[in-house]
Amino acid sequence: MLRPALLALGLLALPTGAAAAGFPCSKANTPTEKAICADPALSALDGRLAATYRAALERLSGASPEEGTAGAAVKADQRAWLRERDSCGTDAACLRRAYDGRVAVLSFRTDPATPPPPVGRYVGRFDHEGFIGIAALALRNGTVAVSVSGAEPTAGRWVCDFSGIGRLDDQGRLTVGTPDAEGGGLILVAEEGGEVAIPDLEPNRAASGYWCGHNGSFIWSYRRAP
Repeated sequence: MLRPALLALGLLALPTGAAAAGFPCSKANTPTEKAICADPALSALDGRLAATYRAALERLSGASPEEGTAGAAVKADQRAWLRERDSCGTDAACLRRAYDGRVAVLSFRTDPATPPPPVGRYVGRFDHEGFIGIAALALRNGTVAVSVSGAEPTAGRWVCDFSGIGRLDDQGRLTVGTPDAEGGGLILVAEEGGEVAIPDLEPNRAASGYWCGHNGSFIWSYRRAP
């Protein structure tokens, strides 16, 4: 396993060039690290992964009843992926497959090399008319890190900012946080054509009032972004 100071939270240094790894190669001391640093293509993939990981964490940040939980879950997921990646040793083809799949996941897609997870309908980026959106990232334990954020489109009179962990319920809906009358979470529903809705339900109205402010709302249908 890689030293936490180097990579455990996701490749701490930004890439410095087209083939720069996302960690300092001067400190590489495991076979996998050395293999990455010795291969320009793998180094470039590692640098790309580092940037994608940071962008995902930023997108998933925000105030919510589970403030910090979504980001913490993605960091733990990254550590688990690093252990799996290291099982490739110095096998360049194995490492490329691992990186390609992980970049897809951190880009809010599913890994094209594995069967879609049950939560796959909810994984992705979704948008409602350009002013509010959902980002949902699949985690290895079958849950989803979710962020819903946006602002009133004309004068910014309200701002929505919510993140948490989503789980499928027995109706196939995605429950994020703890949906209740106090605004503790949201309920998402997958719709035909790949859309996702936050329907007009009491928990969603409560969350809208609490996390969007006066007249703000999460309650929309959201189109899947390309």
